[in-house]
Amino acid sequence: MQIFMRSTLPLSAARTSFAALAIALVTALPASAQEVSTQAAGEDQPTEPVADAPAGDEIVVTGIRASLASALSAKRDSAQVIDAISAEDIGKFPDKNIGEALQRVTGVQISRAGGEGQSISIRGAEPALNRVEINGQTALSTNVGGGRAVEFRDLPVEFVNRLEVVKSATPDMTEGGLGGTVRIITRRPFDGNGESYIAGSAQGIYSELSQRIDPKFALIGSTLFNDDTMGLLVSATYEERSLWYDQLRTTGWRQIDRDPATAGMQALDLNNDGTGDFYPDIPRPIINRELTKRGSINGIFEWRPTDDLRMFVEGTHTRSDMELDSQFLQLGTVQNIANGGVDIGSAVIGPDNTAQSVTFLGGLAAPNGLSAAYRNILGTQERRTTNAQAGFEWTTGQLTLKGSGSYAKARAFNDEVNATATAQGLSSLTIDYNNDQQAPNITLPIDQTTAQGITQLIVLSRPRFNNQEEISGKFDAEYEPTGGFFTSFKTGVQYRQLSADSIYYDKALTLNGATGTTTLNNFDRGTSTTVVQSTETPIALIQRIQGIVAANATLGDHDFFGGADRGYTGGINRWLNLGMNLADAVGVPDAYDNPVPLDTWEVKEDNWAGYAQAAFEVDLGVIVKGVAGARVVDTKTTSDGFQVQNGIITPISFDGGYTEFLPSINLTAELIPNRLQARATATEVLARPLPQQLAPRFTLDVVGLTGSRGNPDLEPYRARQYDLGLEYYFNNVSYVSATYFRKEIGSFVQNTTEPYTDPATGTVYAINVPSNGTEKVTINGAEVGGQYIFDFLPGPLANIGLLANYTFSDDSGYEETDFFTGGPLSFPGLSRHSYNVSAFYEDDVFSIRGSYNWRSEYLITALGRGNNPEFGEAYGQLDASAGFNINENASLFFEAVNLTNAVRIENANSEYRRTILETFGRRFYAGLRLRY
Repeated sequence: MQIFMRSTLPLSAARTSFAALAIALVTALPASAQEVSTQAAGEDQPTEPVADAPAGDEIVVTGIRASLASALSAKRDSAQVIDAISAEDIGKFPDKNIGEALQRVTGVQISRAGGEGQSISIRGAEPALNRVEINGQTALSTNVGGGRAVEFRDLPVEFVNRLEVVKSATPDMTEGGLGGTVRIITRRPFDGNGESYIAGSAQGIYSELSQRIDPKFALIGSTLFNDDTMGLLVSATYEERSLWYDQLRTTGWRQIDRDPATAGMQALDLNNDGTGDFYPDIPRPIINRELTKRGSINGIFEWRPTDDLRMFVEGTHTRSDMELDSQFLQLGTVQNIANGGVDIGSAVIGPDNTAQSVTFLGGLAAPNGLSAAYRNILGTQERRTTNAQAGFEWTTGQLTLKGSGSYAKARAFNDEVNATATAQGLSSLTIDYNNDQQAPNITLPIDQTTAQGITQLIVLSRPRFNNQEEISGKFDAEYEPTGGFFTSFKTGVQYRQLSADSIYYDKALTLNGATGTTTLNNFDRGTSTTVVQSTETPIALIQRIQGIVAANATLGDHDFFGGADRGYTGGINRWLNLGMNLADAVGVPDAYDNPVPLDTWEVKEDNWAGYAQAAFEVDLGVIVKGVAGARVVDTKTTSDGFQVQNGIITPISFDGGYTEFLPSINLTAELIPNRLQARATATEVLARPLPQQLAPRFTLDVVGLTGSRGNPDLEPYRARQYDLGLEYYFNNVSYVSATYFRKEIGSFVQNTTEPYTDPATGTVYAINVPSNGTEKVTINGAEVGGQYIFDFLPGPLANIGLLANYTFSDDSGYEETDFFTGGPLSFPGLSRHSYNVSAFYEDDVFSIRGSYNWRSEYLITALGRGNNPEFGEAYGQLDASAGFNINENASLFFEAVNLTNAVRIENANSEYRRTILETFGRRFYAGLRLRY
């Protein structure tokens, strides 16, 4: 038998004509667009008042107002549809994290990890479908297992001068952002007036759940020298974080076969409505502890010997070291007996055919039947990123030449250790969801604070290395003619080579008291096999297991779920915590002699791109500016891995590729000079599949009876997108805008399910296989946003400001449906409604700001555990900050995150089938900033 399988898909061809796009756009808006503002890596855009604004409209700005003015300037002057956030001062950004800052942008929704902003979606496109750049260079992923989503928690905001979210493309932009491109623009030595300075901050961070105070330090310095022709900027940060977050999980909701002895599924239906009931699968409370140390350094050297020549060398390095300790109390409810062991006399079936309260009666002895497992995921996780580039910009007459070469590397090392002690063959398990939060309230027949009933102990080691590396070179030439319709012609070429790999090891030491055996697993023949190490009487081994647990386990460091709302009082607050002491007492197996060939792989991409674009300006009664052109991209992929056939491991390799033609046009029309402008765009974009989706890999989940494999023949996501908007600028700080957008996504990657039977055990698994779908998903939406300073009010009220935005999105064409009802589902990651509101007061001495961010429900996956679709429920969070200027060189600040102690919730297609309730508590920051 050959485990790895592949399908054949045709390569794409150049498709849409640029003329069709242009005609469609001109029909929508006869005139629009504006001049190109795409700049060399790191080139700053100065903040200026609106030209020719009426007398009295120009506002002199500092602090928060300076930040808003810079963001407004970037938005107004860009050729593309963008939104921006600018630093208020050197080392001072509106939020503590880049991801958390980006959630304030119209059309952006955030995903959190441990309460910190981790990644973002743009206009419904999930994080992996958006491109992130640091000064024009690719930011790579440090996701364990592979990916393209960028970990924003490791990128310090203190380095940032401005963040831009670009939602429409021009041909000179590097492809890869289906939803949009995030530009992280750091500070440079020639910014502003090129003044020399040194600035820094020190702060303490208090987290409610961990009840610890963690430090964070930042330092940045810049100077010009050699007659102000050379500049050097160096910045560094260091922080420690104690990320504690608790979760009430029900891993899935399943239907139960009331008669396993009869072929087919006879779903248990206690309310007799003709539809099978849903019962909890692996309910488990979890206490997560992540002790994290992060450090970063950024350096930029620039040389400007003349006004026409600029050269630079720059680099950024980040590192994150995390100690993990996730403490589970994990229930096993699956029994292959009549009615699944459900006590039908006491079970209560509530709305949506969901068990509100259920008792499972044990019908099988150990090692089978009902179980309660005390499990800790331990070990460490390391993340490293390096970005380095060198380049130049030279202007001679009307010709400007730009070139750069860059190198980027990302490394993730997950040195995972699991310790699991399981009480098997239990007499009963009761799970009650009849509370305000529909959260699992668990009753056990054993004392969860002792080693009572434990019959099995497993310690396993699963280290995984993920590496990504990109080498890139780019050359651009732009000619600006004098007079006439065209204002510039620009062309260029770019080469990027990306490699991504994964190396995975797995070894488990199992002490099985039910059989009296101690075993190790082995991958010598490609798949896991069990090798007996020793035997003894079951009673003796059980006594030894319980002795190890009793001597080394603790009860953790805090009561479960802190003060957050879990829907009920009482319940289980503490249980056995198996730390590294216990794992070391058993003996952590050395996994490095046990590689897993079917999950070890490498994917390479060679990308060549060339483009041509023209900028133009014409007076049609109103001034119309535009940028039009096309980008051609050729991609070659090589996917290397292993296959296993009849116990023989052999290397395999697959080649793929595609060529894409990406036309675009961006227009603006200045309807009222310096006040009102219309904007319209039509572009084609793409996003590439995840490396692990392209890899020839194959994995199985023996708990959930699921698995996944790769598909080296995948082609990219493709989309046509359109924008039509109006922007009104009151002055150089205040504006309001409204935009209609449409995104037509084709050939996106979707998971299909196929059965696989393990030849060694006969177990049938549901395997997820990625493939390019044939359906086309259309997203229509509207964005409304703005910022306003109430300077017309008297006295201190003139220091009040407001920022607000709202996004509506609606999709059609997504063909995945609810497995049980056949009902339609929304596009994954898409919230129909989202908004952000921020209000602030700022004078020369004091400032205060409050921000509330909210998004509506969104689909996480169409087919989760138990075959239900899984959703993230609506979530909102309130943050606040305050500052006090001691003098022109020193200031104090205080910030609070998640003031309302909001709980993040997910469900399996019903609020009565909740799968996650997560609390991470409140966080408080206090510190001092200095600048000289």
